[in-house]
Amino acid sequence: MHRLRRKAEMGMGTLIIFIAMILVAAIAASVLISTTGNLQNKALATGKATTQEVGTSIQVVRIYAENGTAQTVDYFYQSVKLSSGSDPVRLADMLMTVGLNNVSQDYGYSASVDCDDISTMSAGGDFGMKYQITGTNNKSGYVTKGDVIQLCWQSPRKVREGEDIKVTIVPMVGNPVVTESSAPELMIAKRIHIFP
Repeated sequence: MHRLRRKAEMGMGTLIIFIAMILVAAIAASVLISTTGNLQNKALATGKATTQEVGTSIQVVRIYAENGTAQTVDYFYQSVKLSSGSDPVRLADMLMTVGLNNVSQDYGYSASVDCDDISTMSAGGDFGMKYQITGTNNKSGYVTKGDVIQLCWQSPRKVREGEDIKVTIVPMVGNPVVTESSAPELMIAKRIHIFP
């Protein structure tokens, strides 16, 4: 009888150890599942941010300036659209930098700048916008798929014949686009083509 009692005690000890191992395995499994879920959510968020960063881009269609009859220009108009596959870009989240030979100026979007009225443009700080073509998903204040918009601004100073011009557009998310060109060597027309 003493022998049966000893076996029963060993069986109870083994059962307790077995239950403890199952509990430890269950806790470890729940920690692993929780960690896996968190990592998956972080990976999805990172993937979405990367897709936006790589996929969002603006394409410059053309740049021209007005009133070149005095051999200088300072009112510029730039047509842009989204590159294929890009997400919409909010104009208020966009920075534009205009660089000339000896001066550079940063511009932010302002709804008060009217591209059809040069008196609303000033030599520093703001650019305006008007829709030239509206896409099917057009949203005011944004560049969306199918939109072609015209940005307008006054340069930091008058641009002379043959002078280099560098315009950089930096959306909050996505790739900056840099357009480098030169004013023509002879400016005698009302409209002066800068790019392409």
